[in-house]
Amino acid sequence: MLVTGASGFIGQALCRLLLAEDWDTRVLLRDAHRSDCLPAELQAEVIVADLNSQTGLLKACADIDIVLHLAGQAHVAAVSAEVEVNPDVRAVTNLVSAASKQKVRRMVLLSSSLAHAAETRQGDVTAYGEGKLAVEAELIAAAQKGQLEAVILRAVNVYGVGMKGNIASMISMIIRGSLPPLPLLSNRVSLVGSQDLARAIIQAAMSAEANGKTYTVTDGAAYSISEIESAIYAALGRQMPGWRSPPMVLYAASALAGLFSRLGLRKGSISRRTYRNLTMDNLFDNAAICGDLGFNPRDNLYAVLPEIVESLVTPNS
Repeated sequence: MLVTGASGFIGQALCRLLLAEDWDTRVLLRDAHRSDCLPAELQAEVIVADLNSQTGLLKACADIDIVLHLAGQAHVAAVSAEVEVNPDVRAVTNLVSAASKQKVRRMVLLSSSLAHAAETRQGDVTAYGEGKLAVEAELIAAAQKGQLEAVILRAVNVYGVGMKGNIASMISMIIRGSLPPLPLLSNRVSLVGSQDLARAIIQAAMSAEANGKTYTVTDGAAYSISEIESAIYAALGRQMPGWRSPPMVLYAASALAGLFSRLGLRKGSISRRTYRNLTMDNLFDNAAICGDLGFNPRDNLYAVLPEIVESLVTPNS
Protein backbone atom coordinates (compact mmCIF):
# COMPACT_ATOMS: atom_id res chain seq x y z
CA MET A 1 0.00 0.00 0.00
CA LEU A 2 1.06 3.58 -0.64
CA VAL A 3 0.24 6.09 2.11
CA THR A 4 0.22 9.83 1.54
CA GLY A 5 0.10 12.12 4.57
CA ALA A 6 1.90 9.47 6.59
CA SER A 7 3.65 11.98 8.84
CA GLY A 8 0.41 13.58 10.06
CA PHE A 9 -1.60 12.77 13.17
CA ILE A 10 -3.87 10.22 11.46
CA GLY A 11 -1.15 9.05 9.09
CA GLN A 12 1.08 8.06 11.99
CA ALA A 13 -1.74 6.04 13.58
CA LEU A 14 -2.38 4.34 10.23
CA CYS A 15 1.30 3.52 9.71
CA ARG A 16 1.53 1.99 13.18
CA LEU A 17 -1.43 -0.25 12.41
CA LEU A 18 -0.04 -1.25 9.01
CA LEU A 19 3.21 -2.14 10.76
CA ALA A 20 1.41 -4.14 13.44
CA GLU A 21 -0.54 -6.06 10.81
CA ASP A 22 2.57 -6.64 8.67
CA TRP A 23 1.40 -4.86 5.52
CA ASP A 24 3.91 -4.04 2.81
CA THR A 25 3.93 -0.27 3.05
CA ARG A 26 5.36 2.60 1.07
CA VAL A 27 4.99 6.21 2.18
CA LEU A 28 5.06 9.37 0.12
CA LEU A 29 6.61 12.37 1.85
CA ARG A 30 6.85 15.90 0.51
CA ASP A 31 9.91 16.60 2.65
CA ALA A 32 12.57 14.06 3.65
CA HIS A 33 12.80 15.71 7.08
CA ARG A 34 9.19 14.66 7.74
CA SER A 35 10.42 11.06 8.06
CA ASP A 36 11.30 11.99 11.65
CA CYS A 37 7.53 12.07 12.33
CA LEU A 38 7.06 8.45 11.27
CA PRO A 39 7.01 5.64 13.85
CA ALA A 40 10.67 4.79 14.51
CA GLU A 41 10.00 1.09 14.07
CA LEU A 42 8.19 1.48 10.75
CA GLN A 43 9.87 -0.59 8.05
CA ALA A 44 8.52 1.19 5.01
CA GLU A 45 9.96 2.37 1.73
CA VAL A 46 10.00 6.17 1.68
CA ILE A 47 9.52 8.10 -1.56
CA VAL A 48 10.21 11.82 -1.32
CA ALA A 49 8.17 13.70 -3.92
CA ASP A 50 5.75 16.56 -4.20
CA LEU A 51 2.16 15.85 -5.16
CA ASN A 52 2.71 18.13 -8.15
CA SER A 53 5.58 15.99 -9.48
CA GLN A 54 4.26 13.47 -11.98
CA THR A 55 7.67 11.78 -12.14
CA GLY A 56 7.75 11.36 -8.38
CA LEU A 57 4.14 10.15 -8.24
CA LEU A 58 4.74 7.58 -10.98
CA LYS A 59 7.64 6.24 -8.94
CA ALA A 60 5.55 6.20 -5.77
CA CYS A 61 2.67 4.34 -7.46
CA ALA A 62 4.79 1.74 -9.24
CA ASP A 63 3.80 -1.83 -8.27
CA ILE A 64 1.19 -0.52 -5.82
CA ASP A 65 -2.28 -2.07 -5.58
CA ILE A 66 -3.93 0.43 -3.20
CA VAL A 67 -3.32 4.11 -2.40
CA LEU A 68 -4.43 5.48 0.96
CA HIS A 69 -4.65 9.23 0.36
CA LEU A 70 -4.53 11.17 3.62
CA ALA A 71 -2.46 14.16 2.51
CA GLY A 72 -4.11 17.56 2.49
CA GLN A 73 -5.02 20.40 4.78
CA ALA A 74 -6.15 18.84 8.04
CA HIS A 75 -7.88 21.70 9.85
CA VAL A 76 -10.11 24.62 9.10
CA ALA A 77 -8.08 27.82 8.86
CA ALA A 78 -8.93 31.44 8.26
CA VAL A 79 -7.76 31.46 4.64
CA SER A 80 -9.52 31.97 1.35
CA ALA A 81 -11.37 29.20 -0.46
CA GLU A 82 -8.87 29.41 -3.32
CA VAL A 83 -5.96 28.70 -0.99
CA GLU A 84 -7.80 25.76 0.54
CA VAL A 85 -9.40 24.15 -2.48
CA ASN A 86 -7.04 24.35 -5.40
CA PRO A 87 -3.94 22.59 -4.03
CA ASP A 88 -5.84 19.56 -2.74
CA VAL A 89 -7.90 19.18 -5.92
CA ARG A 90 -4.79 19.51 -8.06
CA ALA A 91 -2.98 16.99 -5.84
CA VAL A 92 -5.67 14.31 -6.14
CA THR A 93 -5.86 14.90 -9.91
CA ASN A 94 -2.11 14.35 -10.19
CA LEU A 95 -2.19 11.33 -7.90
CA VAL A 96 -5.09 9.71 -9.77
CA SER A 97 -3.31 10.27 -13.08
CA ALA A 98 -0.14 8.57 -11.84
CA ALA A 99 -2.07 5.79 -10.11
CA SER A 100 -4.07 5.07 -13.25
CA LYS A 101 -0.93 4.90 -15.39
CA GLN A 102 0.65 2.49 -12.93
CA LYS A 103 -2.49 0.29 -12.80
CA VAL A 104 -3.29 1.00 -9.16
CA ARG A 105 -6.53 -0.81 -8.41
CA ARG A 106 -8.07 1.35 -5.66
CA MET A 107 -7.72 4.66 -3.88
CA VAL A 108 -9.15 5.33 -0.43
CA LEU A 109 -9.60 9.05 0.18
CA LEU A 110 -9.76 10.39 3.72
CA SER A 111 -12.23 13.25 3.63
CA SER A 112 -14.22 15.08 6.31
CA SER A 113 -17.77 15.18 7.62
CA LEU A 114 -17.61 18.88 6.69
CA ALA A 115 -17.95 17.73 3.07
CA HIS A 116 -21.42 16.50 4.02
CA ALA A 117 -22.32 19.96 5.32
CA ALA A 118 -21.04 21.51 2.09
CA GLU A 119 -22.98 18.96 0.04
CA THR A 120 -26.28 19.40 1.88
CA ARG A 121 -25.79 23.09 2.72
CA GLN A 122 -26.76 22.27 6.28
CA GLY A 123 -24.78 22.54 9.50
CA ASP A 124 -21.21 23.82 9.58
CA VAL A 125 -20.71 24.96 5.97
CA THR A 126 -17.12 26.10 5.44
CA ALA A 127 -14.71 26.75 2.59
CA TYR A 128 -12.70 23.83 3.96
CA GLY A 129 -15.69 21.49 3.60
CA GLU A 130 -16.37 22.77 0.11
CA GLY A 131 -12.74 22.04 -0.74
CA LYS A 132 -13.04 18.48 0.56
CA LEU A 133 -16.22 18.01 -1.47
CA ALA A 134 -14.39 19.17 -4.58
CA VAL A 135 -11.61 16.65 -3.93
CA GLU A 136 -14.20 13.89 -3.52
CA ALA A 137 -15.83 14.88 -6.81
CA GLU A 138 -12.49 14.64 -8.62
CA LEU A 139 -11.92 11.10 -7.37
CA ILE A 140 -15.50 10.03 -8.10
CA ALA A 141 -15.19 11.34 -11.67
CA ALA A 142 -12.01 9.32 -12.17
CA ALA A 143 -13.69 6.18 -10.84
CA GLN A 144 -16.68 6.69 -13.14
CA LYS A 145 -14.25 6.85 -16.07
CA GLY A 146 -12.84 3.48 -15.01
CA GLN A 147 -9.42 4.82 -14.04
CA LEU A 148 -9.49 3.09 -10.63
CA GLU A 149 -11.79 2.03 -7.81
CA ALA A 150 -12.63 4.67 -5.20
CA VAL A 151 -13.74 4.69 -1.58
CA ILE A 152 -14.31 7.89 0.39
CA LEU A 153 -14.26 8.06 4.18
CA ARG A 154 -15.69 11.16 5.82
CA ALA A 155 -14.23 11.36 9.30
CA VAL A 156 -15.75 13.38 12.11
CA ASN A 157 -13.40 15.12 14.57
CA VAL A 158 -10.63 12.70 15.52
CA TYR A 159 -9.27 12.21 19.03
CA GLY A 160 -6.06 10.65 20.26
CA VAL A 161 -2.61 11.64 21.48
CA GLY A 162 -1.37 14.36 19.13
CA MET A 163 -4.87 15.56 18.26
CA LYS A 164 -5.64 19.14 17.30
CA GLY A 165 -8.85 21.13 17.08
CA ASN A 166 -11.45 22.42 19.51
CA ILE A 167 -11.20 19.69 22.15
CA ALA A 168 -7.40 19.86 22.25
CA SER A 169 -7.70 23.65 22.59
CA MET A 170 -10.23 23.21 25.41
CA ILE A 171 -7.87 20.87 27.25
CA SER A 172 -4.92 23.24 26.85
CA MET A 173 -6.96 26.23 28.04
CA ILE A 174 -8.22 24.33 31.09
CA ILE A 175 -4.64 23.29 31.88
CA ARG A 176 -3.56 26.95 31.72
CA GLY A 177 -6.59 28.10 33.68
CA SER A 178 -7.61 30.44 30.86
CA LEU A 179 -11.03 28.92 30.16
CA PRO A 180 -13.85 29.72 32.59
CA PRO A 181 -16.39 26.95 33.11
CA LEU A 182 -18.60 26.72 30.03
CA PRO A 183 -22.36 27.16 30.26
CA LEU A 184 -24.26 23.93 30.75
CA LEU A 185 -24.57 22.70 27.15
CA SER A 186 -26.98 20.00 25.98
CA ASN A 187 -25.75 19.57 22.41
CA ARG A 188 -24.21 16.29 21.23
CA VAL A 189 -21.32 15.64 18.85
CA SER A 190 -19.84 12.64 17.06
CA LEU A 191 -16.13 11.80 17.35
CA VAL A 192 -13.81 8.97 16.34
CA GLY A 193 -10.52 7.71 17.72
CA SER A 194 -7.41 7.82 15.55
CA GLN A 195 -6.82 4.09 15.91
CA ASP A 196 -10.40 3.24 14.99
CA LEU A 197 -10.16 5.53 11.97
CA ALA A 198 -6.97 3.75 10.92
CA ARG A 199 -8.80 0.42 11.12
CA ALA A 200 -11.65 1.82 9.03
CA ILE A 201 -9.20 2.97 6.35
CA ILE A 202 -7.70 -0.51 6.04
CA GLN A 203 -11.12 -2.14 5.98
CA ALA A 204 -12.20 0.26 3.22
CA ALA A 205 -9.07 -0.63 1.27
CA MET A 206 -9.73 -4.35 1.39
CA SER A 207 -13.52 -4.67 1.16
CA ALA A 208 -15.14 -5.41 -2.21
CA GLU A 209 -18.39 -4.05 -0.76
CA ALA A 210 -16.81 -0.62 -0.21
CA ASN A 211 -16.03 0.07 -3.86
CA GLY A 212 -17.68 3.25 -5.11
CA LYS A 213 -19.12 4.20 -1.74
CA THR A 214 -18.80 7.10 0.69
CA TYR A 215 -18.90 6.35 4.41
CA THR A 216 -19.02 8.53 7.50
CA VAL A 217 -16.73 7.24 10.26
CA THR A 218 -17.56 7.76 13.94
CA ASP A 219 -17.08 5.69 17.10
CA GLY A 220 -20.85 5.41 17.48
CA ALA A 221 -21.12 7.51 20.64
CA ALA A 222 -22.91 10.84 21.13
CA TYR A 223 -20.77 13.11 23.30
CA SER A 224 -21.95 16.03 25.40
CA ILE A 225 -19.60 19.03 25.46
CA SER A 226 -20.41 19.57 29.13
CA GLU A 227 -19.59 15.94 29.91
CA ILE A 228 -16.31 16.23 27.98
CA GLU A 229 -15.44 19.34 29.99
CA SER A 230 -16.10 17.52 33.28
CA ALA A 231 -14.05 14.53 32.11
CA ILE A 232 -11.09 16.82 31.31
CA TYR A 233 -11.14 18.21 34.85
CA ALA A 234 -11.32 14.67 36.23
CA ALA A 235 -8.38 13.55 34.08
CA LEU A 236 -6.38 16.51 35.41
CA GLY A 237 -7.29 15.57 38.96
CA ARG A 238 -9.03 18.90 39.43
CA GLN A 239 -12.39 19.70 40.94
CA MET A 240 -14.89 20.97 38.39
CA PRO A 241 -15.94 24.49 39.47
CA GLY A 242 -19.36 24.68 41.06
CA TRP A 243 -20.45 27.58 38.84
CA ARG A 244 -20.86 27.98 35.09
CA SER A 245 -20.58 30.96 32.78
CA PRO A 246 -23.87 32.43 31.55
CA PRO A 247 -24.50 31.55 27.87
CA MET A 248 -24.35 35.25 26.96
CA VAL A 249 -20.74 35.46 28.16
CA LEU A 250 -19.70 32.69 25.78
CA TYR A 251 -21.52 34.36 22.90
CA ALA A 252 -19.99 37.77 23.70
CA ALA A 253 -16.51 36.27 23.81
CA SER A 254 -17.00 34.65 20.40
CA ALA A 255 -18.34 37.89 18.92
CA LEU A 256 -15.37 39.82 20.31
CA ALA A 257 -12.97 37.26 18.83
CA GLY A 258 -14.63 37.74 15.45
CA LEU A 259 -14.27 41.51 15.74
CA PHE A 260 -10.59 41.22 16.63
CA SER A 261 -10.05 38.94 13.64
CA ARG A 262 -11.70 41.39 11.23
CA LEU A 263 -9.58 44.23 12.62
CA GLY A 264 -6.41 42.18 12.22
CA LEU A 265 -5.85 42.11 15.97
CA ARG A 266 -4.98 39.18 18.19
CA LYS A 267 -7.77 36.64 18.23
CA GLY A 268 -9.73 35.86 21.35
CA SER A 269 -9.91 32.31 22.74
CA ILE A 270 -13.32 31.40 21.32
CA SER A 271 -14.25 32.19 17.73
CA ARG A 272 -17.79 32.42 16.40
CA ARG A 273 -17.29 29.12 14.61
CA THR A 274 -16.11 27.54 17.87
CA TYR A 275 -19.19 28.97 19.57
CA ARG A 276 -21.43 27.29 16.95
CA ASN A 277 -19.61 24.00 17.39
CA LEU A 278 -19.92 24.23 21.17
CA THR A 279 -23.65 24.91 21.12
CA MET A 280 -25.07 22.98 18.12
CA ASP A 281 -25.55 19.25 17.58
CA ASN A 282 -23.05 17.68 15.19
CA LEU A 283 -24.12 14.04 15.07
CA PHE A 284 -23.47 11.51 12.31
CA ASP A 285 -24.53 7.90 11.76
CA ASN A 286 -21.92 5.17 11.23
CA ALA A 287 -24.43 2.41 10.46
CA ALA A 288 -23.43 2.11 6.80
CA ILE A 289 -19.76 1.41 7.40
CA CYS A 290 -20.57 -0.88 10.32
CA GLY A 291 -23.07 -2.83 8.23
CA ASP A 292 -21.10 -3.01 4.98
CA LEU A 293 -17.57 -3.47 6.31
CA GLY A 294 -18.11 -4.88 9.78
CA PHE A 295 -16.48 -1.81 11.28
CA ASN A 296 -16.56 -2.16 15.06
CA PRO A 297 -15.12 0.84 16.94
CA ARG A 298 -13.05 -0.13 19.97
CA ASP A 299 -12.24 3.23 21.49
CA ASN A 300 -14.17 5.86 23.42
CA LEU A 301 -13.00 9.40 24.12
CA TYR A 302 -13.40 9.04 27.88
CA ALA A 303 -11.15 5.95 27.95
CA VAL A 304 -8.44 7.68 25.90
CA LEU A 305 -8.77 11.13 27.49
CA PRO A 306 -6.33 10.61 30.41
CA GLU A 307 -3.54 9.76 27.95
CA ILE A 308 -4.42 12.77 25.78
CA VAL A 309 -4.43 15.09 28.78
CA GLU A 310 -1.11 13.72 30.02
CA SER A 311 0.49 14.34 26.63
CA LEU A 312 -0.65 17.96 26.72
CA VAL A 313 0.46 18.49 30.33
CA THR A 314 3.94 17.14 29.49
CA PRO A 315 4.19 17.69 25.71
CA ASN A 316 7.89 16.84 25.46
CA SER A 317 7.71 13.59 27.38
